[in-house]
Amino acid sequence: MRSRIILLVFSFFFLFSCKKKKTHTFNLSYIKDNKNIVLNFDNNTNTDIVFLAPNMIGFESEKNKDSQNVYAIVNTKKQNKYYQEILDSLYIKTLINENMQVLIDLKRPSDGHSVFYLKKDSSLKIFYDLNILRTAIPSKYKQIYYPYKRGIEENYLERDYISKFSKLNFGKARFILQPVIKDSLFITISEKDTNY
Repeated sequence: MRSRIILLVFSFFFLFSCKKKKTHTFNLSYIKDNKNIVLNFDNNTNTDIVFLAPNMIGFESEKNKDSQNVYAIVNTKKQNKYYQEILDSLYIKTLINENMQVLIDLKRPSDGHSVFYLKKDSSLKIFYDLNILRTAIPSKYKQIYYPYKRGIEENYLERDYISKFSKLNFGKARFILQPVIKDSLFITISEKDTNY
């Protein structure tokens, strides 16, 4: 009888710890409607988080690896204005330090990153406008969402200002570099969407 109770307690503890480990993550999943790409971020952690999302998501053709003709640009007012100003100022300082001031005035809506603040056990939908250039090739396209770790390691400008941003004091929140991507988004571009 005693061994059954111990086994039952151990089983309960094991199941509880597995469930806890499974759900305490920061996840990203994709939604597609007629005109938008929607990134759905779920904060299943026990803390508020600050994170970045790219201002542009590229889509790569499965046929010819073309990623210049299909993309989506962020369309939201949900950015955290306080932290966004800090990130933008770090970006400008980086350009000045690298003698690339000319790029400050040339910044497009598709460049850079948006900063979001997400409370614990909550979710946030970020909308992107889908753009298909007439030169796109009819194909099945997969979204490209590069992990920021890769950007920090390979791209000097991103490595500099995102690294500095990630080390800031965010109060009771913590900075998370990359969500767990739960799925991939594929879209089909037909001939009616292109010049072909």
